[in-house]
Amino acid sequence: MATPIITDGSLDRVRKTPRVVLPVRSDLFADRAARFASVAAGNAMSGYLQLMAKVASAQQSVLASRMAGAVPEAALTASHGYGMPPLSAQSHERAPQWRADLADIVRHVRAQSTNGVQAALATLDVLDEAAQESLADRVLAGTSLDDEAALVPFVGAALQVYFTRLAATLDVALVEHCDIPHICPVCASRPVASVLRIGGEQANLRYLVCSLCATEWNVSRIQCTSCDTDKGVKYLVLQTEDDAKSEPAARAETCDECKSYLKIFYQEKDPHLDPTADDLATLALDLLVDEQGYARSGPNLLFHPGSS
Repeated sequence: MATPIITDGSLDRVRKTPRVVLPVRSDLFADRAARFASVAAGNAMSGYLQLMAKVASAQQSVLASRMAGAVPEAALTASHGYGMPPLSAQSHERAPQWRADLADIVRHVRAQSTNGVQAALATLDVLDEAAQESLADRVLAGTSLDDEAALVPFVGAALQVYFTRLAATLDVALVEHCDIPHICPVCASRPVASVLRIGGEQANLRYLVCSLCATEWNVSRIQCTSCDTDKGVKYLVLQTEDDAKSEPAARAETCDECKSYLKIFYQEKDPHLDPTADDLATLALDLLVDEQGYARSGPNLLFHPGSS
């Protein structure tokens, strides 16, 4: 049969897959706060998840309280010319704005927290600017110390607000050609998890979700998100009696080539999931996979996993 030649413009109706989705939703952190509150019920980490609901609520308030600064022209030029992430977290010169975000998040959380949390917030109060910047560097590099564990979620939350605010101002066309699949095309951070989306242009596609700026980028399914191989990729799940009759929304995608893993969430199983919140709510899955000898490839900036 001959291939028909389409002349009526119907090619415009062909589905266009978004390569990169920037964090332009104004209610991103509000939805995350609601999700934290939802998954806290009956969870072994209920207290921590409830605290993170307060942190995410504070992030939402702080996000809209300031305008994003200008992205340096040199970074935009390098991104356009060489496919480099324009806001690389390791080299971007952070504006003092992020510290103001941190102060506001601390103020919001302090107003509704218990004595145990107040102690961590008091520690943040006495850090000078240089100490705050050094701690931020360690959080972004994944080298924060165990005795800083209580501070990490607040610093991580402030950095998320700062970088998300900047990322939302970019032209998506600028970052669509960054070609290192396992890092964020905007800030070069590792993903917190991947999500198999439902609905709209993203339906049935797998997107990695940045742990820092919440940008999403499309990566093929059944492919290691650390070393890019499609060999030795398998999935581990943690099932309880309650979900024995159905597949859980969270799986650990493991790779036998590089011995790493990252969680993948299936939105069709739970349309309301949030990768950052659901990642912390499924910490038991991390423990299971760790026992199998796999190392996690991406961080959750609202949690310090410890060095042991």
